[in-house]
Amino acid sequence: MSAQLPLTQPAGQAARLAYSDVRHPTYIVLLFFVCFAFSYLDRQIVSILVQPIKQSLALTDTEIGLLQGLSFTMCYATAGVFVARLVDRANRVKLIAACIAIWAISTTLCGFATNFPELLFARAGTAIAEAALSPAALSIFGDIFAPRRVARASSVFMLGPYVGGGIALFGGGILLSAAHGASGAWLAKHGVAPWQAVFIVVGLPGLVLAALVAFTIREPVRIETLAHATQTKDVLPSLRDVMIELFVRNRFCLPYFAAYVALITLFYSHAAWFPTLLMRQFHLAPKQVGQMAAPAYMIGGILGIACAGVLATRVTDDSTLRKVLGLSAVAVATLVPAAIAMPLVSDSTVAIVLYGICAFTASIAMGLAPVPLQIAVPNRMRGRSIALLVFLTNAISGGVGPLAVGYLNEHLGHTGSSLGVALASVGGVAALISAALYALATRRVPVAREMHAA
Repeated sequence: MSAQLPLTQPAGQAARLAYSDVRHPTYIVLLFFVCFAFSYLDRQIVSILVQPIKQSLALTDTEIGLLQGLSFTMCYATAGVFVARLVDRANRVKLIAACIAIWAISTTLCGFATNFPELLFARAGTAIAEAALSPAALSIFGDIFAPRRVARASSVFMLGPYVGGGIALFGGGILLSAAHGASGAWLAKHGVAPWQAVFIVVGLPGLVLAALVAFTIREPVRIETLAHATQTKDVLPSLRDVMIELFVRNRFCLPYFAAYVALITLFYSHAAWFPTLLMRQFHLAPKQVGQMAAPAYMIGGILGIACAGVLATRVTDDSTLRKVLGLSAVAVATLVPAAIAMPLVSDSTVAIVLYGICAFTASIAMGLAPVPLQIAVPNRMRGRSIALLVFLTNAISGGVGPLAVGYLNEHLGHTGSSLGVALASVGGVAALISAALYALATRRVPVAREMHAA
């Protein structure tokens, strides 16, 4: 039906027909959410397996750090830039299915690694393959939903990191205990360590997800191709055109990108150092930290993203961009006092409650983060635009945040409260900068609209 639209038809009417032509959009969102959750399960499962991996392969803390941190985030971020070109020109559904299968196989191969290079290589495969999911899925949402509904769909998808991360922490511990228990003798007989069995168990279901994506979802029609069939079909704008679109025509994008990078700097800082803070300052055992901090992180994040989805539906198509950026500015401004107080309080329960509040407020902005690009950037630029945002947050935030906290802690003398002061300083400043930049981006939305109209 959609392919027969007359070329003279108004773009808005063509878009509405395209949205209505997609079958089972709710199923598409839910399946991509499950895929995103599994990607974070595969990504973060290492955190619960650190000790047995170190003992089995005789690894150093530096090598463990490479597995979890720099090597993974840089492979993920760099691959995202290259794969984004495929998102803008190829069949996105097939791309997602292929990448899910690759990361499932890579995670499973971790279970057969017998030395550090093999494990590092398999983890790199997981990181590279996972880089395609977010840009491709979020690009698809921009084609199957009207602007006011994009935010709700994206917020459901963005639940994936919180659900997948929580499952990795709790489920990984359960699987590891089970592998040490009744099945331990059978695994030992076949030369499989318990941590290897966990990798295999969490990796194989990805093959089922890849098949579901490949055989139950069809590639939606790209809206711009419908509206401008003779001009844009099979034409892929250059990277220079993408940069002009983002930072010249859409003047809100520069502060919006910087705001999100600052927010994720706080996110990575908390993820890297808050568990250590609980252990050092309140003398909690690692098991206690997991049992107390993980629910606060998971519940706060899920509630925040659910709240973002509800708030974002109370807009019209024309007001979506400005309202989404405004909601993000308010949420991050609320985050500032919690981010400062959380590492400085003298009671562990209060610290964990504040940690949950930080997760709640930060996840509102994180859940809404892709929406401006989904609704303001042309279809064949959307994948690379989202990939650029992902690259910046992984390459900058993933390194700057945790490093800055460690640097400040060392220069404060490693005293009893120095880590808390360092974490409060980095988190508070990052949240404050992010709130100010989100507010600036919101003010620039009318300018961007006027330039597009001209």
